[in-house]
Amino acid sequence: MRAQLRAAALGQLRGAELTLTPGRYVVLSSEREPLCSLVAVVTGREPPRRGQVWLDGIAPSAWPATRRKIAALFDEEALPPAKTVQDGVAQVLAARGTGPAAPNAAAQILAEAGLAELAGLVPSGLGQREARSIALALALAHDAAELVVLHEPLTTLVPAAFVLTRLAAHTLRGAIVLTTTTSAADATLLGGRWLCVELGRLREGVNTAARLGAGPWQQVVVESKDARALAQLLLDSPHGLSTELGAASDSLKVIGPALDVTVQELIAVARQHDLEIRRIEAAVPPVEALLAARAGFARGAYEASRAAFATAPAHGPARATNVTGTP
Repeated sequence: MRAQLRAAALGQLRGAELTLTPGRYVVLSSEREPLCSLVAVVTGREPPRRGQVWLDGIAPSAWPATRRKIAALFDEEALPPAKTVQDGVAQVLAARGTGPAAPNAAAQILAEAGLAELAGLVPSGLGQREARSIALALALAHDAAELVVLHEPLTTLVPAAFVLTRLAAHTLRGAIVLTTTTSAADATLLGGRWLCVELGRLREGVNTAARLGAGPWQQVVVESKDARALAQLLLDSPHGLSTELGAASDSLKVIGPALDVTVQELIAVARQHDLEIRRIEAAVPPVEALLAARAGFARGAYEASRAAFATAPAHGPARATNVTGTP
């Protein structure tokens, strides 16, 4: 399976240039709407307003057989009308066309995802978080999917550890796994190659790692009598934490990819090595500094994207709409 987007636009997604081969990808943006539109066009839920989207040379929005090879989680979900949630899950499994499901398959999927208590509820009475949780459980259980596309998969009732384990299994079997999120902390946990949507544009090959990573807005101050030992241990963190000893001997500044990730790692390391931490506090910079950083990030991403589009081959009028054949 190979997914390709060429100048694809929908809603707030102004343009996406991307080729995805089997592997793991996470798309990060501070804007929710372009991410929702990206998921919609990649999965074929909606055709692009302009541009082209192909999965192995076929437009997924035009071919139900291609869409059956896709597992997806959208920003809004709903189960088909049914007597119970379990019956609705069984209907979805039957519609996949992958062969008859085991008699207890629906119940097993819900139980494995920690959603057994929802099995007997009426689908129409579910809230959005519950509906998205069930849709996520179904997507993660689609072992025949060649493309797995999930929007904010760590914001449901399904345990994060279960989600990450299933994503690793899909990646290992050779699927394309694409997740989208507005949380840098969730992006760090989801893993894979990072991509960025800024000002509604996405293009592969633009290196955003430095801008998305550490900065003064992600800094915490730690007080500990073991500050030097803690600083040395944090150098081995897989999250790329950096440290700076403060003016006082018991003070340590730590910068990481996101405040919650940094704090969790600090606590985990301290517990593992029996180190005492007296205080952890976010070192919040002035509002003016935050606004300047945000503006610089947006402007940098825009300029990189504009330069990338300027050097890309031009698409003629005949290639401006979605097609069903090989480009």
